[in-house]
Formats: sequence, C-alpha cells, structure tokens
Amino acid sequence: MAEGVILFGIEKLWDLVSRESEQFQGVHEQVSELKRQLGRLRSFLKDADAKKHESERVRNFLEDVKDIVYDAEDIIETFLLKERRRKEKGIKKRVTRLASVLVDHRKIVLDIRGITKRISDVIEGMQSFGILQIIDGGRSLSLQDRQREVRQTYPNNSESDLVGLDQSVEDLVGQLVGNDNIQVVSISGMGGIGKTTLGRQVFHHDIVRRHFDGFAWICVSQQFTQKYVWQRILQELRPNDREILQMDEFTRQGKLFQLLETDRYLIVLDDIWKAEDWDRIKEVFPQKRGWKMLLTSRNESVGLHADPTCFSFRPKSLTPEQSWTLCQRLAFPRRGEAEYRVDDELEVMGKEMVSHCGGLPLAVKVLGGLLATKHTVSEWKRVYENVVPHIVGGFGLNFNSVYRILSLSYEDLPMGLKHCFLYLAHFPEDYKIDVETLFNYWAAEGLIMIYRSTIQDNAEGYLEELVRRNMVIAERSYLTSRIESCHMHDIMRGVCLSKAEEENFLQIVQGPTSTSTSTINAQSPRRLAVHSSNAFEMMGHEKFKKVRSLLFFKAKEKAVIQSVSDFGILPFLRVLDLSRAKFQGGKLPSSIGELIHLRFLSLYRAVVSHLPSSLRNLKLLLYLNLGVDGVSVHVPNVLKELRELRYLILPFLMDVKTKLELGDLINLESLRGYSIENSSVKDLLGMTKLRSLTVHSLDGCTLETLSASLRESRELEHLSLYEVMHGRHNEGKLVLDSIHLKFLTVGMHMTRLPDQHRFPPNLAHICLRYCCMEEDPMPTLEKLLHLKFVELSYHAFTGKRMVCSKGGFPQLYELNLCGQYDLEEWIVEEGSMPCLNTLTINECRKLKELPDELIYITSLKELTIGWRDSEWGWKLSERGQDHYKVHHIPRVQFIY
Repeated sequence: MAEGVILFGIEKLWDLVSRESEQFQGVHEQVSELKRQLGRLRSFLKDADAKKHESERVRNFLEDVKDIVYDAEDIIETFLLKERRRKEKGIKKRVTRLASVLVDHRKIVLDIRGITKRISDVIEGMQSFGILQIIDGGRSLSLQDRQREVRQTYPNNSESDLVGLDQSVEDLVGQLVGNDNIQVVSISGMGGIGKTTLGRQVFHHDIVRRHFDGFAWICVSQQFTQKYVWQRILQELRPNDREILQMDEFTRQGKLFQLLETDRYLIVLDDIWKAEDWDRIKEVFPQKRGWKMLLTSRNESVGLHADPTCFSFRPKSLTPEQSWTLCQRLAFPRRGEAEYRVDDELEVMGKEMVSHCGGLPLAVKVLGGLLATKHTVSEWKRVYENVVPHIVGGFGLNFNSVYRILSLSYEDLPMGLKHCFLYLAHFPEDYKIDVETLFNYWAAEGLIMIYRSTIQDNAEGYLEELVRRNMVIAERSYLTSRIESCHMHDIMRGVCLSKAEEENFLQIVQGPTSTSTSTINAQSPRRLAVHSSNAFEMMGHEKFKKVRSLLFFKAKEKAVIQSVSDFGILPFLRVLDLSRAKFQGGKLPSSIGELIHLRFLSLYRAVVSHLPSSLRNLKLLLYLNLGVDGVSVHVPNVLKELRELRYLILPFLMDVKTKLELGDLINLESLRGYSIENSSVKDLLGMTKLRSLTVHSLDGCTLETLSASLRESRELEHLSLYEVMHGRHNEGKLVLDSIHLKFLTVGMHMTRLPDQHRFPPNLAHICLRYCCMEEDPMPTLEKLLHLKFVELSYHAFTGKRMVCSKGGFPQLYELNLCGQYDLEEWIVEEGSMPCLNTLTINECRKLKELPDELIYITSLKELTIGWRDSEWGWKLSERGQDHYKVHHIPRVQFIY
C-alpha cells in the first residue's frame, strides 16, 4: 500500500513546515502555497493507490510524488539549518550577512516554487488520467498522534504459540540421546513449517542438557563461510578461549576436530540449504564419536548426504483444528478467562481464513497477530474480504495464499510502522539486529517522534507491535524483558524485500559491481545497504547524490574504506555507519562537516586518530559513536555545539590535550566513555535525561562528588564506573541511594562495599571487577532484595572464604564467579538463593570444592565450570565422589 508510505512522508513534511513556521520570514507566501498543494496532493493518494496495480502510469505518478516529498524535505531542512547557523553567528559582518540572506531567500523561493509546480503537474496528470480526489475531512490525526497509536508495550508470549510439538520433541530427543547408531538427526520441510522452533525445543530439553558436555547452535545462511561456521562452533564450545579469533584455518580445524573427538557435544546447524554446504565444513567432524548433530534444512537430502544412517524427521503441517487453536491463542488474548466466549460469526470467518494458511505455523501466527488488532465483526470482515476472495482452493499448502496472508500483515500496519518494517530490509539474511542501533536508525530517518520522550521509549512500542504481529522475532533480556536483539524469519524477510522493492525503498549493493539486490533497483535510491563490498568508489555517480542512509554490513568488507576524501558528494545523508572503516593517515576528512543533515554517525572500531573540528557543523546529530579502534584520539572541543545529541560514545583513549565541555548536552540519554580526566564532573549536573552512563576515569574526582553530580539523574538505569588507577581506595564512598539504578558495574579498587542502604533500592544487576575487596561482599549483596544477576570477576574479592547466608539473594537468577584466584572456601547455607537458575565458576583455581548445599537449590538448571584442573571434572562426573551435588542440575558443562 503505497498510500500509507507516501502519506507518512507528506505528513512528516507538513509537520516540519508547521513546527518551524516562525523561521520562514520573507517566504511565508511560498510556504503556505506549498502546504496547500500538499493538502491537495494528499486527497488523490487513496484512489491512486487503489489503481496502481492496473497501470504503470499510476505507479509512475506515485514514484514522482515520493521524489517530490523527499526533495521538498531536503530543501526546507537545508534552509532552516542555514537560518540557524546565521543566528548563532550573531550580528557580526551585518552587510555580508544581509547579502547572504537575500541570496538564500531568493533560492528558497525558487526552490519551493519548483516543488509546488511539480506537485501541480502531478495532480494535473492524475486528474487527466481519471484519478479521483477523495476528501476525508483533512488530517484527522497529527503525525505525532498517529505515531502514539503504536506506542504501547506487550508482555512476552514466547511459548504460547507451540501446538502439536510434544510428541515430535520426544521422538527427536530419543534419537539424539538413546540411539548410538546415528550421528546426525535432521529436521526438514518448507520454510515456516516450524523447523527452528522444533529444533530449539530439542536443544533446550532437560534430558539433552544432561546428556551432552557442550552445545553449539549455528545459523547457516545461504551466504555462509567455512571460517564463520567453524569459528562460531569453537566459540560456543570454548567461550573463554580468546585465541579463537586469531587462529588460522589449519589451527582452527585441528582444534575443533580434537574437541569433537574427545567429548560429547551437540551441534545444531540451523537452515543449511545444500548438500554442498555440508561438504565445505565436514572435515572437522570425526567419524563415529560422541558428538551428535541436529540440522534443519528445506532439503531432506542434506541430512542423508551428511550421514546415510541419518534419522530424518519431517514436521507435519498443522491440522485445521490445530491451526484454529493456535490462531485463537494469538487473536483472542483473553480467551483463557472463564467468562470469555468467541463470537460465532468471528469463529466462522476465522476458520475460513486459517484454512488458507496451509497448516503453516508461521502464516497462522501472522494471521493471529493481525486479527488480534481487530476488535469488531466489521473489522474482521475487512480482513476476511482481503484474504478469501483472492485465493482459490481449500485447505492445503499454497504459497500464493501464504504470501497473501503475510503481505496483508504489512498492508494492515499503521503508516509510520510500515517504514519501520521496511527498514529491516537493510539487514542481511539471518542478521542479528541490535535494537539500540536499529532504534537510532529509525530516529535518524525521522520514522519515530522524539520530541516529547526518549528514543528508546518511542521505538520500543513500534518494535513490540511488530513482534506482537509475529512479523519480527525478538530476543529479550531475562532481567528486564526488554528486547535486546531481533531478526526476521526468512519468509517474512522475503515479504519485506518484496515490499521494499515495490515501494522503491532502498537499494542493496551485493558485490563490487552490483548496485541492486535481487530486483531492488531504484533509479535514484534514497537508501543504500552495502552487504559485501566497498561502495565509496561508486558514490560519485549522479544517481547516488540524494542518498539518505548508507549502511555497511559484513565486518571484513567494512575494513576497506580507505580513500574517502569528499563526503560532500552525499549532501543529504541522514545515516552514515562507518564502523571499522580505515582512513588515510588516521584522519577523518574535514568534509564530514558538509553533511549538515546527518543524524547518525558511527566510527565504531574505525581506524581514526584525529577528528576534524568541522564536526561542529553536524547540528542535527542524534547519535555519535566515536568508539574507534584502540588508538589515542584527539577530540576537538566542538561536541558541546551538538545540542541535539541523544547518544554519545567517546573514545576509550583520548590524548591528554583533549578537554571537552559537555554541560550543554542536556538531551543526552546515553553517555559512554566519559572521562573526568578530559571533562568536568559538573557537566553531568544538567544531564537529567541520562538513562545510561559509563565513566572510564575518575581522575581528580571523588566518589562523593560523582554521586552528588548524579542526584538529579532520576532516569538513570545503567551506570558503569571504571578507574584506570587501581591503587586508589574508594571503600564506603559510593552513595547511589537517591537514583533509580537497575544495572551497576564497578571496576575500581575498594577494600569493602558500601553499606547496603547506599545502594539503589531497585538494583537488579551488579558486576564487580578489579575491586580487590578484602571483606566478603556477599553479606551486603545478599540483602539487596531485587538482585537477579551478580558477577564477581578478576580479583573482585581477594579473601579466602565467602558465605551466602540462609534467606539471602531471594530473587537471584544468575551468579558468575570468575577469576577469584584467592578463593578457597565457598559456603552456601540451606535456603540461600532459592531462585538461582544459572551458576558459572571459572578460574577460581584454589576453590577446593562445590558447596554441598547446592543440592537444596532445586531451581538450578545450568552449571558451567571453567577449570584447568581435570580433577574437578572427575569428581563431578557420574562416577565421581561429588556427583551427588550436581545430579539434579539438567545441564553441567565444563569449559577449558
């Protein structure tokens, strides 16, 4: 539905012009005419959209409208930025400034007249072609009001959509654990049938967790590499081995072969496509050893190729009854309530629509998510009329019917949410999307409103809506239930790519000479996603002049951007991600300052040692990541001028000459890499909107002063404190009781913890590193009633004896003890940590034994022990003298 996408652009432009109306002195007449023409244009969109499939000419009209709206936004924004710059310079050089004003006003007048003329021509063309003007009473909702409609969150419903899997799971578990004659178990079937869901249930099954010594889950996309698969398996089997990334192919292969030859491991290869793919990675798998493989594929022959004795399992499609059961769970969230009854008319329509899902769980879930947004019979009828008349045939698997249902879920999205969904087309297949980055992409492109709330609060509601509609798969934090990363099912990604092509939304660069993905091929693309090569050599082409976002994927290819000298060739960029880029001489070109429309700039792990003062020109920046790759950087004192910043990541190492004044950045929501050696702690006083703060150096500042500077930061949830000079003594001086922290990391010398009353009352997560505490921290930590995660790592505690008391840690879910090199005795009293699920003990070399009282922690599901002393492994093995301590734990894993 192009109407929604174009209408969103028109209303964005309308809001911009209305919001900044006072800035158009001298050009009010032209701006008013532009608004009038936009209103007229809007009234033709509905009929044009209805006729676009019948006529190429109508489709061309709609493309013209999109180009006009983009161009108008660029023109208006450029004018406003110049006006702002003039006001900031004051009254100096008045005559020169007046001449400049006259030139710019003459130009904006001509530009706006050009835009209104183009709008008039398009309207005239549509009228002559018979497109009707439909007056719907004007803008019933402002863009802000429309976006507020989807700003709501929903509880995670991760397991409610499993239907008919119990017996299948038991069969597969039995083959993996009880059948020594097979090496490989395969799950095969068409996309969306539930292979990954079934595999995940098997992977996490208690019996499987007890049986195997280690586990690895690897998602194999169509463009996978041998190095990636082998490296990921090693990383999952040996998470503490820091040398894996530096291994050459021969060493990596030998190490993996040796591991699989000695212990029992379960390796899952999810979504492997061809038999040839197996041939590329098979050398690391020894013949007939303790390892087992579970693979999922659309092609049954892949498993049989890997192992002729393979147990091959094909999930069955859902029956009509199972399909309706699953759909009801999603479409009627209140169905479980005793007094709730599904309307007969809704049930008849629902069963008919479900019958066209072909028993495919993905299609049923998407349909259920769509119907959950409809609350009346008339709304259901509209969905019904969009599904059933367009599909021929009854119950059974029909790709066209499935695609129709998935497409309908897109068509039903609110107009702003359509853009957010289409933005996901940038990301490669099976890409794990970091939601913080995604949210900032959305904000930088103006897809979410940020004026009255934080980027995270606004964007979360949008993503939650896509998850609730089963269009996006979310991975959540068990501490907060917030989404941390997300991805799309490959079939839904296909719909996303198809819609992005239809809307001419972006262009994907796949290779050195490629300028399009499958069929996405915009004439003048507004967005570019580079998946495998450097694109800067082609940026000088005229067709790329209007690009608004430029994103690079695949880390290896990101490292080849070396010859950029003129960013001015892309004057309208809003989003520029230069992560891992290299620049000649380590200097970011000063032409970066010409990108005055830029909202997002990332130099994460880029090879840069010098930043230009022209960064001060980027007045609209919302997100700036200067976390460059391990070199000392000089940062000019110009960041104070970027007052719109919401996210700022500073370099870990800044030279001693860097002195930053950041007190004016009062809109910051996240500040990382902050160093009091390079800044003043008083700058924090005005940053009352901070949600996350990382301080890397407290040089010249006491903890009392820092605590006082944060007293007004009522929104602060994440705080990390690191002190490079570990010799300082900070015991008892940290006072954080007045702020609402949930996550705290402390990496500084302190012989003891402050009193429990000095900690935030709602603290859920604490990590202590390099503290060298002489007093046992557990008597204090166990009294923090909301703690769910505790980590003591790398000399956090230097004592020999640690005690967890009865009744302590009432909500603790995960405990990590890593690098406590002096710890010899750990006592856990019965009744301590009643909710503990995950326990990790690593590099505690003097610890003599596990506490006997672990047997009373019946909630414990996972124990990981990293030890170089094999005696521990023997004691806790099935025949070992200490096995009774861990026999109740489903998963016990040793890592070396």
